[in-house]
Amino acid sequence: MHDPQDLGFIGSIRALIALGRIPLAFEVPLSTLLGCVIASQIFPSVTSSSKSIFSSLNGWATLQCMLVTWGTNVAINYGNEWYDYALDAPEQEDSIRRDVKLREALAKRAKGEAGGQNLEEEARQANSKLYGNTTRILHDGTFPPWTTLAVAALWQGALVALILFSRAADPALSGTSLENGARTPFRGLALHLGIICTILSHSYVGPPLRLHYNGFGELVSALFLSPVAVLFGMVGHYTASTGRPVAWSDLFTYDLPTPSGFTLDKSLWLLLGALYFYEQARIFVMHVHDIGGDVAGGKRTFVSRIGHRRAKDLYAVFNVVAITLFGLLARTLSGESYGDGKSLIGRAGGKMLRLEARSSAARVWTGGLVVLLSCALPVMVATYRVLLAEIPEDTAPSTDAPDALPDVDPKHNFHDRQVRDGGQVHEPNQRAGGISMTDCIKLVSLQTLATPAVLTMTALLAAYVGERTK
Repeated sequence: MHDPQDLGFIGSIRALIALGRIPLAFEVPLSTLLGCVIASQIFPSVTSSSKSIFSSLNGWATLQCMLVTWGTNVAINYGNEWYDYALDAPEQEDSIRRDVKLREALAKRAKGEAGGQNLEEEARQANSKLYGNTTRILHDGTFPPWTTLAVAALWQGALVALILFSRAADPALSGTSLENGARTPFRGLALHLGIICTILSHSYVGPPLRLHYNGFGELVSALFLSPVAVLFGMVGHYTASTGRPVAWSDLFTYDLPTPSGFTLDKSLWLLLGALYFYEQARIFVMHVHDIGGDVAGGKRTFVSRIGHRRAKDLYAVFNVVAITLFGLLARTLSGESYGDGKSLIGRAGGKMLRLEARSSAARVWTGGLVVLLSCALPVMVATYRVLLAEIPEDTAPSTDAPDALPDVDPKHNFHDRQVRDGGQVHEPNQRAGGISMTDCIKLVSLQTLATPAVLTMTALLAAYVGERTK
């Protein structure tokens, strides 16, 4: 439906920013920052003469790593809009047509009735709601659909330029004196991770893999958005701070020194594993909410394949596994292996702390994990209760249908209409415990956004306390 908006220059920029979800794309760079901070405390830096906990953090390398993960996330958001255009078109056109009629009806009534001012306000609110749909600008003629693909290419091109500039300024690659120029984080494993993650992320809904349409989107997203982002920050920071690129084999060599000097130990693997399951639970909540639309659009996502009931149960399982791994991490840091100096997290400013200092740092880590889980547990419980209340209990994968797609009306909506499931009509509860599914999605997203921030502050505080105790 052709109904273009007159946004002006500033309005157009704001609309494009909203379309790329730029303000909401900070989870990945925060995870990258966590990886950089952890690496700065574990491994000694050759780029800083000072050994304090803050000077060991390579600010330029950290910024580059964060820009790459943030920018790639934004570019993917724009690209997804292009590849999902045909899928979104019917719903968007119906929504635009319906809301335009409402806006016009309210405007006519406002002119002919005594309560015109109130109706004008209703018309203004309806118009605001209509324009608040960020994807609308592609379907109403405001912007041509290819705009998102062009913006995605610009973002990704800028990141490639940053990487090339960073590598050109590296003295080890340019052949200049080692005293001139900053070392790049984009070498070895860090560069390989960046390339692989970028290609697979753009294949989330795009060709050739279209992971989200074929049941792998949730699994890959959870892997890249949190643990791989942390690992990328660690490897990139280490490479820039030491000038030694990391090899893939270094990740699985537990006895130092490795050829590069980089490795992961039990505590770090526990942290990465906990972050993965933590993120996977969030993504399941997001996609359970979209099962109807995904089935209608032909997206054979992992969640739509297994159905509502199993997705709900897996949400609980993922959270239990994440909590268990966080608990094992706390036990590892405060146990004998930490006291014996075997845990890599028992360091500050690239140096191993003494026993008493490590014990103090371990208590800080334990306290940070307790705070994190204390805030997360109420959200987990509330979300699970809403899943129980709003999703039909007898919804299950159809064993006779191909790909085990759930037997649901593909155009169902959990919030404002009945859900037909297995021949029965279910009236969904709008709220459970005072919150709705939409509220839960916001809370879970905020929870996963706060997680890397809390862990980053915990890592810095633990290193600071360890240094002061020493």
